[in-house]
Amino acid sequence: MNLKSPPLSADRRINTGTGRNRNADQNLLQVPREDSISGPSRSKSREWGGRLPVALIFPEERSLALSTLGWQAVYMQLEEEGTFHVQRFFWDRKEGRAVNQDSDKKMSDFSLICFSLNFEGDYLNLVQALQACSMEVCSIDRADWPLVMAGGPVTFINPFPVMPSLDFIYTGETGEAFLATARTLSNCLQQGKDKGQALQAIAGSPGIFIAGQVQKVARQVQTSASRSLIKPAHSAFISGQSVFRNSFLVEINRGCPHGCRFCAAGFVYRPARNADMQELQELVSRVRPGKVGLMGTALTDWPSLREFLEWLKHEKIKFSLSSLRAHGLDRDFLEFLRKCGIRTITLAVEGISRALRSAVNKGFDQEKFYTAVEEISRLQFNTLKLYFILGLPGEKPQDLQELKIFFEELQQARFRGMGNRKKGIGLISISVSMFVPKPWTPLQWSGMISKKAYETRVKEFKKICSRHKGIRFTSENPFQARIQGLLARGDEKLHQLLILATANNGRWKKALEQWSGDMEYYTDRQIPLDETLPWDRLDIGVDKEYLLHEWDRYWKGIMTSPCPDTCCSNCRRCGMQRFSGGHNL
Repeated sequence: MNLKSPPLSADRRINTGTGRNRNADQNLLQVPREDSISGPSRSKSREWGGRLPVALIFPEERSLALSTLGWQAVYMQLEEEGTFHVQRFFWDRKEGRAVNQDSDKKMSDFSLICFSLNFEGDYLNLVQALQACSMEVCSIDRADWPLVMAGGPVTFINPFPVMPSLDFIYTGETGEAFLATARTLSNCLQQGKDKGQALQAIAGSPGIFIAGQVQKVARQVQTSASRSLIKPAHSAFISGQSVFRNSFLVEINRGCPHGCRFCAAGFVYRPARNADMQELQELVSRVRPGKVGLMGTALTDWPSLREFLEWLKHEKIKFSLSSLRAHGLDRDFLEFLRKCGIRTITLAVEGISRALRSAVNKGFDQEKFYTAVEEISRLQFNTLKLYFILGLPGEKPQDLQELKIFFEELQQARFRGMGNRKKGIGLISISVSMFVPKPWTPLQWSGMISKKAYETRVKEFKKICSRHKGIRFTSENPFQARIQGLLARGDEKLHQLLILATANNGRWKKALEQWSGDMEYYTDRQIPLDETLPWDRLDIGVDKEYLLHEWDRYWKGIMTSPCPDTCCSNCRRCGMQRFSGGHNL
């Protein structure tokens, strides 16, 4: 990447009207204009004097960075504060390092290095990024500034495999607690305090975990009495190179009330919160984008969804939707979406049988699903995307046999929608992934199936799909899924594996051959329910007893009703009380 004379890109910074009108910030906040995100910008000409230099690292490629809202929310908060000098780094796969998007300064030139960790795979890139800029990979070997920290979703799930590389983590949602920590570090730097003194100054701060100094940390969550989403995240940049091309992304809701037992988002983001429609309307009105992308874990559970989409249509603003739930797709809503130019509907089926869907607490109404498929076909949507999981605990051969009936009925619904016409759904895209047990879910104790077992089941799944026309099948790489499972349930002992993988240019198989640990210990075994887990050092607000209760209900196939709209004390997250039982459907 040429940092000295990059081509002008179509990426542009967003002005939401919330920034201070200082001359030094006008180049950052004013829109519309085109701004290069791949080379030197206004940051190169601005002095650092008096401000804490912050390197904000997104350890994935640029297209993913521009499609992820968490780090962008941090970026905007730090920039608006005025006491920080922030520059952005994205991962460059070809160069094998994090590349500065704003100047030619190196990562090690900054006093605070912040990694935004969204997936377990980011751990390897973090270690590689440190090594690529000639920094010591282990925190204990770095005597002084810069400080290296991380935030993001995996830091309040299980950050411990990469913890030896970090001086501290911030556990929770960005907000005043994180800003207060950053201010403290800025003051420490100005006062000439060393690394140890700076860490001591923030030890005990809300959401801060420092290995060896803090025993347990509570995740920080922004809640209100009304259970509304405070300051919904949104794009800081609109880019043609984003995964969601030229879209202004807005967060509709955070968390999910349904509590699917394999999904961390349904537990670590409790309580589920919805954005205020008027706030989003004001935000979109200030930005005036050509297209809005609605982001959330439960879009169809947002009461204002249809009204907001109607408003966007009236404002002549296009929109796109992430995954939906079949129960929210009635004929009227689907007709509306089709008239608005939506061509693809995405639905998550998850389990391959009724029993497994009940066990994972999916709340999947099969009849409503087929009705929705019929309407999707009648309206001639181009693509219907369906997601499935293979390898759920207790999955049996008869579950795959039931899948045959599922696809036969799926095709029947598709043809019913076509009627006497020759066209219906253009393509049904089937995507299959391998079950990965995640911390802070009721299935965190369960083991993974082997690579061979997964491949056998994929072969049978693909054979079932091949009997029907107009279906495309793809499946996840099982080795990569098992690496994800290894990192998801790992501890500090995996840090040596990360170093070995870095030394082998990211080749996991070679690193595993050199590693003294046992991969299957972390991935394959069912963890005893009374075993102390690495992530027990985090407190996300959900009682372990509640997860055990849901684990028991998984094996009994008993469903739990969605979280109520008002606070309860069942998992402790809302009332911060002890678990007192579950809700039966």
